[in-house]
Amino acid sequence: MFSTKSSFSSLKTPTLLTPNRFVPPLHSFPIHRHPRTLATMSTSEPPPSLPKMPSLIYGTAWKKDRTADLVYEAIKAGFRGIDTAAMKRHYDEALVGEGIRRAISEGIVSRNDLWIQTKYTPSPSTHYTSTNLLTTSLTTSIASSLSNLSTPDHQPPYLDALILHSPFETLPENITAWTHLTSYLPNKIRHLGYSNVPPDFLDVFVEFLDLNPSLPRVSLIQNRFTAGMYNWDIETRRWCKGNGAVYQGFWVLTGNVDVWRHAKVVREVKEGLGLGSLEEAWLAVVMVGMGVRVLDGTTKGEHMRGDLGVGERVREWMGEREENERKWERWVGEVRGLVGG
Repeated sequence: MFSTKSSFSSLKTPTLLTPNRFVPPLHSFPIHRHPRTLATMSTSEPPPSLPKMPSLIYGTAWKKDRTADLVYEAIKAGFRGIDTAAMKRHYDEALVGEGIRRAISEGIVSRNDLWIQTKYTPSPSTHYTSTNLLTTSLTTSIASSLSNLSTPDHQPPYLDALILHSPFETLPENITAWTHLTSYLPNKIRHLGYSNVPPDFLDVFVEFLDLNPSLPRVSLIQNRFTAGMYNWDIETRRWCKGNGAVYQGFWVLTGNVDVWRHAKVVREVKEGLGLGSLEEAWLAVVMVGMGVRVLDGTTKGEHMRGDLGVGERVREWMGEREENERKWERWVGEVRGLVGG
């Protein structure tokens, strides 16, 4: 039997996590269940592989008043995935929408060409003492996100994914939030995910989902991909593979400078493929070789174009000589040995 005694610990911020710390559950906190969803949704199968999600997604954190211009430039350069959050401290979701609408108005893309994902951020200072307080917060935030990210060529608006920016303080709160979010599927929100999660939370949460097959599975996990975060997040990546979820990594470049700048294998990839930088070589192996969907927040147009061209360059190079496939497998194997595979 499932027990809420494993309720997850308090998270002080959405990016600074403390693993293996648990607090007693709020036994008085009711678990919200949406009758229509539980009665009509059947999700015993794993979530889809999300083919519309690009391998490279433009990250909009910390862009401030440049957000709209940079989102527009990213789409113009070729990005088709956009990541943002309803979190004023680090994102400007409204300006993200402005940049998207500008690109659509100029005929560069349509809404159907884009993967747009945003995040709901549980407040570290708010204690959700009731179901109503939590679900009202979610409802208000999602309504704002749908408005901010609406486009003139597709009404009503929808989100390709809504990501909980971090787990809530207790397991009952996570269950309530998840069951409430299912009421938006599949028309207003297409997929649900989590960010900034340690693997032990996923083990607890999926146990609940296994006992409630009418609830949707976790479609994607977005975590920091660095050596210092749970040893390259090996367990979470393994969890994603075993549970049919997509793994998105952030800080892939900025958080691993000492790795891609000094690793011999990364230099070999750069020289072998004729790429423009070591950063591109690192992206090639992590994104193309290992299947990590990468959040890329560069502000420079030349880097946008260079990063976007990595996948095509790998495919071209693989077809040039028969031995290139063996070289590629060796390079990917070496990086897997470094970061866990």
